[in-house]
Amino acid sequence: MDIGKSFSYMFEDEKWIEKIGIGGLVSLIPILGNFLVIGYFVELVRRVRQHEPEPLPAWDDWGGKLADGFKLFVVYLVWGLPLIILYFLILIPMMIAGDSDTGSTIASLFALCFGCFAFLYAIVLWLASPAITIKFAETGEIGAGFQVGEILNFTKSHLGEIIVVVLVSLVAYLIAGLIGAILCLIGMIFTYFWAGLVQYHMMAQIGLEEAEPQRPLETLSSQEVAGELEEPE
Repeated sequence: MDIGKSFSYMFEDEKWIEKIGIGGLVSLIPILGNFLVIGYFVELVRRVRQHEPEPLPAWDDWGGKLADGFKLFVVYLVWGLPLIILYFLILIPMMIAGDSDTGSTIASLFALCFGCFAFLYAIVLWLASPAITIKFAETGEIGAGFQVGEILNFTKSHLGEIIVVVLVSLVAYLIAGLIGAILCLIGMIFTYFWAGLVQYHMMAQIGLEEAEPQRPLETLSSQEVAGELEEPE
């Protein structure tokens, strides 16, 4: 994984100022802006996985970006439903218990039990989120985000890379917050968008060697071609 590349690739694009500027401004639009930015990041992941030499997407095909952003939001909403259910399983007993000592004790036991489940599931979802995003970006189909077996296997196989991405992404957002604060806070809308570009570029590199395209036949040497075409005995 080329972490340094993730921090600098966007500046190699001739229109990087325009693209980051538009991204920052779009992020200010309530709801729709969030979907558009998510869709933009999905396209970035897709371009990196396809080995595009200039992965920073253009701000075009707004409908496509909006659709991708909304679909990925739905995917994560469904994955997050167990957390929502566990939250209510913790909250409702506490509301019913009131001032009763016995009720409070029972509610506390419920909170401890379901709180542990919620914490463990949140960690699993947190670690699986790169695989969910990658699987969705590769096809653009909502169903790809629910291939639970493939997603968990991918997460398990690339756990080390995923942890690196999570930790380095936190550093990127800290840098973005610091620089944004220096720029009178207004700059945060652009620096945080830049941090997102860093995060999703690193995310797209997870297991990228598995997505390597096969070498075209014309680029192989004559001996390799002969080996490729040789019929088995």
